[in-house]
Amino acid sequence: MVALPYLSAIRFSGTDAGDFLHNQLSADVLALSNGESVFGCYCEPKGRVLALMLVGMIDNDYYIILSGGLAESVSRRLTMYVMRSKVSIEVLADQSVMGLNEDSPSGDGVFLTALIPVPNSGQQLAVMPRSTAAENEINLLTAWKFSELERGIFWLNPETSGQFLPQMLGFDQLGAVNFRKGCYPGQEIVARTHYLGKVKRHPRLLNCKLPASPEPMDKISLISDGKAYDSVVADNVTGEDGSNCLLVVTRMEPDQRAEQIEFQGNTADAC
Repeated sequence: MVALPYLSAIRFSGTDAGDFLHNQLSADVLALSNGESVFGCYCEPKGRVLALMLVGMIDNDYYIILSGGLAESVSRRLTMYVMRSKVSIEVLADQSVMGLNEDSPSGDGVFLTALIPVPNSGQQLAVMPRSTAAENEINLLTAWKFSELERGIFWLNPETSGQFLPQMLGFDQLGAVNFRKGCYPGQEIVARTHYLGKVKRHPRLLNCKLPASPEPMDKISLISDGKAYDSVVADNVTGEDGSNCLLVVTRMEPDQRAEQIEFQGNTADAC
């Protein structure tokens, strides 16, 4: 197991939990069967993504995995819309989120609160009491984060929350947006952007080695054929050798090759 300290879990219980989440998220939550999961976006009314969530249905409850830095604020925001619905929302502050690869031990003999599959992968996310969760070496955490970014999974944090439409982050390609389901906050703008094809900014995963690692929301330039394209970092991870894996949102067209990255006056080759 790999400890993922940047993630937290929220449990939604009650007879209306499924309907409530279905009406709040961009995913078709009601299509889930027991033991299944789906990525979804929680958006504000203007369509900007407040949080990427992994929603898993376990028996009669729904478990959401999201950025630990957003768990409390998202919980408070969702609670305002419960109204008379029979829904209980609980941030599992005493629980840890662990990552399991396809060849990892299943956790037999360890009490698990929930075990949620990651769509289209052999990975799973386990929610368990902090007292039983083990720490891990930093290289294991780095490897897990690399694998997430390579598949387009990046968990928005307080700096990036509310900054981008789902399509700017590629979350529609991740399966986090269902364009055939009913309304949810921001649905009209997200759908209009999809059907009109007016996304001017796109996600791009790049590897480079810069003297200073850019942080989320730092501005960088991507250089192609001598022209610089304004871009912003959405997520990043730094390897043991100092190399940077950057998920950026850029105005550069998807079929253009980024040759170099410029940040704080320093330039590095991109690959």
